[in-house]
Amino acid sequence: MENAEDKDYIQTLISLKERILLAQYNSYSAVNSEMILAYLDFGKTISEKTKTGWGTSVIKQLSIDLQAEFIGVNGFSERSLRLMRFVYEEIAENSIWQQAVAKLHWGHTVMIFSKIKNKAAREFYL
Repeated sequence: MENAEDKDYIQTLISLKERILLAQYNSYSAVNSEMILAYLDFGKTISEKTKTGWGTSVIKQLSIDLQAEFIGVNGFSERSLRLMRFVYEEIAENSIWQQAVAKLHWGHTVMIFSKIKNKAAREFYL
């Protein structure tokens, strides 16, 4: 009888561990998607502002001010802000790309858009 109880316990433990892992994955995925949307929103804002009179030197100041406000949070370097603008401008008119980018890790998105210039090839990798 103990053997059946041990097997039931082990199955229950395995099931609970799988549920924890699923919750962790879903949480990470939701946070990742929200950060991607924020990065695209940053890119949109920067793109629009630079097209309506802001010089690109403002990006450097934005970087300094954001890093000062969010100490220890990565992703607000001048280079990162420029990449946000670049990716936003590349996907702005393609809703399929926007949906795909929202599901990818930002590093993968940046790599695809930075390294692959051909739009058909980008679409394949997205």
